Amino acid sequence: MKHFKKKLAILFLLLAVTPFFAQQGVGINTTNLDDGSALQVESTTGSVVMPRMSNTQMQAISEPLEGTIVFNTTDSSLYIRINENWVKYVQLNDTPSVILNKNGGSITLQEDPPLPIPLNETNILHNVSDYYEVSGDEGSLEDSTIKVLRDGLYLVTAGMSTINLPPGPKKYKLLVYVNGILKSYLTSGNVNLSRNDYWGTSGNSVLLLKANDVVEIKYTLDGTGTITAKFFNIGISKL
Repeated sequence: MKHFKKKLAILFLLLAVTPFFAQQGVGINTTNLDDGSALQVESTTGSVVMPRMSNTQMQAISEPLEGTIVFNTTDSSLYIRINENWVKYVQLNDTPSVILNKNGGSITLQEDPPLPIPLNETNILHNVSDYYEVSGDEGSLEDSTIKVLRDGLYLVTAGMSTINLPPGPKKYKLLVYVNGILKSYLTSGNVNLSRNDYWGTSGNSVLLLKANDVVEIKYTLDGTGTITAKFFNIGISKL
């Protein structure tokens, strides 16, 4: 009888365990598990909470698996483990960009040498700081200087406008310099107004950049003296 009870207990244990081996995924609050789900949670009143920890604790995790997700309480962001690095979720979900803009100011008319577009860190509208570092402040000699912090393909755009460009033929250019070397023309052309009037130009270029490359946007516009600016803008986005 003793051996019979032991065998019966083992049989019940096997019957209890077998469904877990046969099941292809785990469902919580659902009996309609999708074939492609390893874990499927259904709820209208609760949420899934990832492990929460400080940046120090996250960095101290020993050999985390690729795809590991944690909520970093230091900067209140989700992080995902990719290529042995912790990557902030916003970097995956959005296009990492920096946008600088300024209304007003002045444009110096000068053919050579090219002049920096007068934008710096005081003119930031948006910046993903893990990707870009903007130099300078008001009155700085580092206007239009942006350091790219990651390798990749980038779309560089810029534009400027005036309310009172003088009449007559003029050449203009928007130029991209990388580490002090001319890399690309955003735009170039000629304008010939019959009277003082509004005028503007913009352009873009795709560049392959390395981490710590320094990008500068410069312009030329024929003439002498200064005129009133309507706006200046610069944008860089990682593709």
